Amino acid sequence: MIFAGVTLQYFGRSAQRMFMRLIVSIVTFVVTLVVFFKLNWLALFDPTEPDQNKSVFLTFLAVLAAIIATVIVNWVFKKFLRFAPTFIGAAAGFWFSIYFIAAINGVGGMFTSNLPSTAGASKDVIGPVWGGVIEGMGSLLGMLIGYNYSMVFILLIQTFMSSYLIVRGSTLIINLGFPNEIVLMQSVSNETNGLVKLPTMFYVYSVTILGLWGGSFYHQINKEWDVDPAKYYDDDY
Repeated sequence: MIFAGVTLQYFGRSAQRMFMRLIVSIVTFVVTLVVFFKLNWLALFDPTEPDQNKSVFLTFLAVLAAIIATVIVNWVFKKFLRFAPTFIGAAAGFWFSIYFIAAINGVGGMFTSNLPSTAGASKDVIGPVWGGVIEGMGSLLGMLIGYNYSMVFILLIQTFMSSYLIVRGSTLIINLGFPNEIVLMQSVSNETNGLVKLPTMFYVYSVTILGLWGGSFYHQINKEWDVDPAKYYDDDY
């Protein structure tokens, strides 16, 4: 994973469309599976689910639907180039909003007790309803940025994925407090009464990702600008 993160930094201009197609395919497949996961169609892969909830047929349908959705999205991408950054922008906005909500609730959870009690438990700073609103607004903002600033957005996604994979890959070797993404997603979708407490190292990891992202994006955009600044004004990038 660390190697993949470093490699993404060196995508050339000729490979950018291939990169976008790959990311669109991955995002479509994963997002579709996440939807079915929330519908409990993928209980077969969840060891905490009772046997009566596990269905091979529903799991097969979920995977098949994810494959079909990926094929359809790839076809749309071939017809409309701006669809890729717009679609990925929506997914990126949703992903960032999840981490934003988790971080805010994590800070709020520092001031509550470890166990639910009349004195210790409290409502999350951002509850499920407002969390859904923020996720929707984040997705919409991501779509607008992806559509209107396609070329710059591609570089943003490339450099962010590089930075994220480098830091996340290091946690597969030594994890000092980076939470599981699925658990994090579930925590922002439900009321936890302030009991979700993110470790301090999560914020250190986040700052490290942002630092790597900012530095690599600055380097890449200067490099691309020196090669061909006119492409930033091309509507079809």
